[in-house]
Amino acid sequence: MGKVRPVWFMAEVHADTSTVVSMRNWLEHLHEALAPPLSIQGSFADLDLTLIPHGLAGQRVVKNWIRESFYRLNPSTSPEFLTTLMKITSLGFAFDRNDAPSYIAQANCVTQNKFVELLRKPDDRYLVMDMFSSYQGVSPGSIELGILFLL
Repeated sequence: MGKVRPVWFMAEVHADTSTVVSMRNWLEHLHEALAPPLSIQGSFADLDLTLIPHGLAGQRVVKNWIRESFYRLNPSTSPEFLTTLMKITSLGFAFDRNDAPSYIAQANCVTQNKFVELLRKPDDRYLVMDMFSSYQGVSPGSIELGILFLL
């Protein structure tokens, strides 16, 4: 039995490749703008959507794009998988902190930990789960998991 996906996701499953590429490019630009190389240039904390005309409406679109990106992300076919995963996770927690953990938990790259190259040796811990646990910051070991993810 497959996972239950939100209705909006089902409507966009058949989006053509150019739409998906465009969506990912815009998310990439958004991440670059919110996480520049130097912290003095700004950060996620500086974003105030109330100062941007139609910012809250745009936030709904960004949330949907982030969610769809998680559902489409595949370690086997996505170039630079871990980098992409970290970026959309950052965006997910910045724009949709309340719902991000639930849809991230449903993503194939999380539920199908069969990707051998993402299992940390010698204990076969799934690298992706360590990263998500670090972002959630809900357990006492969250910082440790974030450090383990980077190693």
